[in-house]
Amino acid sequence: MAITTKKWTFAEYLTYDDGTGARYELVNGDLVRMALGTGEHGDISEFLNGVFKAEIKRTSRPWTSKDMKIGIQSPRSNRWDTSRVPDVVVLPLEDV
Repeated sequence: MAITTKKWTFAEYLTYDDGTGARYELVNGDLVRMALGTGEHGDISEFLNGVFKAEIKRTSRPWTSKDMKIGIQSPRSNRWDTSRVPDVVVLPLEDV
């Protein structure tokens, strides 16, 4: 559920802080509070991050795997007003 009726830009979303420590995603211009993950959810994310890191090391790829704390802007229907916070992401080192 959106927390305001205002439509947010990606730039505004990046600087938003309501002082509560809550995390939000931007969905079609709406700020949507993220639900808290379960313990099992966190365990799976940690496991996947470990598997990705091991495979990156094994194959000597110029990549890194991270558990994300920030939103990543994504094009949806040619719109750039959506940002999701993935649990784990693999990125080329040049983008880090």
